[in-house]
This record gives sequence, C-alpha cells and structure tokens, in this order.
Amino acid sequence: MSNPKTAIQEIKNLMVKFGFMSAEEDKVEETPTEEVEVKFAEAKLVDGTVVKVEGDLVEGAAVKVVTEDAEIPAPDGVHELEDGTKVETKDGVIVKVEKAEVEEPEAEVEIEVKKEDMEDEMYSLLKELMEKISDKMKKMEDKMSEIQSDFNSFKKEPAAKKINSGKTDFNKQENENSEDARIATIMSFRKNRK
Repeated sequence: MSNPKTAIQEIKNLMVKFGFMSAEEDKVEETPTEEVEVKFAEAKLVDGTVVKVEGDLVEGAAVKVVTEDAEIPAPDGVHELEDGTKVETKDGVIVKVEKAEVEEPEAEVEIEVKKEDMEDEMYSLLKELMEKISDKMKKMEDKMSEIQSDFNSFKKEPAAKKINSGKTDFNKQENENSEDARIATIMSFRKNRK
C-alpha cells in the first residue's frame, strides 16, 4: 500500500469479496478528483519547536508539530509563537488565534543641526565660560594684591615699644651713684605694687 489510489482499490476489492459491496458498485466511474495543492506555513514556538499550519494562521486550520521522525497533530492547549501570537488548538486544529500586541515604536524626532549653528553655539558657550573664568581670576588677583599690601605694611611696622624693666632702670641708676635716685626708684616700685 504505497500509493493511496492502490490502497483504496484494494479496500474496494475486499469489500466486494466479503459482500459489503457489489461488483457493479465497484465499477461505478469515479469522479475525477482535482489535486489540491495544500500550502503549509511554518512557524516557531517560543521554545523553538517548529510547527506547520495548513494554509494561513486562522481558526479551523490544521496544525502539525514537526519532529525529527514525523509530523504529528499539535497537542491541545495554548501555544505561543515567537512573534507573541497565541494559538489555541484542539485535536490538532486551531480554535482561537490571539495576535500579538505590537507596540509601535515612538516616532523619533530628528533635530537638524547645521554645522554653522553648532559652531556658533559652541563659540558662544566657550566665550561665556572664558568670561566667567576671567572674572574669577581677576577677583583672585585683586584679593592676592590686597593680602600682599597688608603683609608689606605689617612687615614695615615695628613689633612694639620696648618695655623698661625696673631692674634695668635700677642698674642704670646704680651706675650714676645717686642714692636719692635709688630711693626714688624703690619708692616707685612700692607705689606700683599697691
């Protein structure tokens, strides 16, 4: 039974032999059948399984799973294709198709920038930056100049007036050999202590 037509003829012969059919019925001319070319669309499930769909991916179309050995009817259930479409099958036939929601990419806004505009903008930004840097440098130079002049004026001033100690004064007076001067110095020390 390698050929379907041969197989059908053999079945008819057996039916005639066992009385299920008369020989005249067997002789009835067969209506010529058109060979219909069936187109299959291949698709992949998200898990990588290859399936063939008879015709288009619509309800009522037969679905077969392609294996290494053969093509078998798709098992009952919901199957997701790589593009996100979900197909529900029952007895190897599609009963429901849910198309994947395709998010339209946001339209990209193209901004046309001319080279001249870009150069002008860059130039103005650089100019503004240089002006700010120049202002800060000027302020720093003024501050440094002020600090330098304060330092120079401080450096020129004497530290302080020399403080006369009584001991030194007493020694000087001692050199003068004046007893009255010594007594006056001692008295001034006493007054200062009170």
